[in-house]
Amino acid sequence: MADTTNLAPGDGLPLGPDAGVRVLSIDVRWNTGTETALSERIGLAAMPLVRDRVESREHVVHSNQPATPDETTRLGASNGVVEVDLAAAPADVERVVVLAFVHPRANASKRTLDEVSDLSITFRDDASGREIARTDNLARAIGPVTAAAVAEVVRDGDGWRVNVSARGFEAGLDGALQQAGSRL
Repeated sequence: MADTTNLAPGDGLPLGPDAGVRVLSIDVRWNTGTETALSERIGLAAMPLVRDRVESREHVVHSNQPATPDETTRLGASNGVVEVDLAAAPADVERVVVLAFVHPRANASKRTLDEVSDLSITFRDDASGREIARTDNLARAIGPVTAAAVAEVVRDGDGWRVNVSARGFEAGLDGALQQAGSRL
């Protein structure tokens, strides 16, 4: 895994035990150009799923809940980073979904993720900082939605796999959470 793999929506990359990745950093970056008001409204969330369900609201990681109760899924020290402790994740967690979303604001116009000029992801081994995979701009694939599943970390035999997605949700983060009972 010396070379970085470039992933597009629908692509995945196995991280078997030989990959040596204990904690995976998922660095989601966006660019709104001169749209600073939009930039301030974009957030990240992560949902560890057990049997395709979020266990509770406390298991949804976002700015007001920066880690799961067991701290195996958490926001990183830098804005836009989600960390997943692959080695310590509970055995019943089948996958972790990472979402980008637009925070709703009272008395403000509706904003959508297709207004973002660039949204890309870099997957890294947290311990070494080694880049494992990256995406090109996902913004074009997302469309006019207020939330989108952009990445998944999925159990794959005795290892894990990262998948890139661009599945959007019209009802923002709450809509994504309500749909967590079905495959995102």
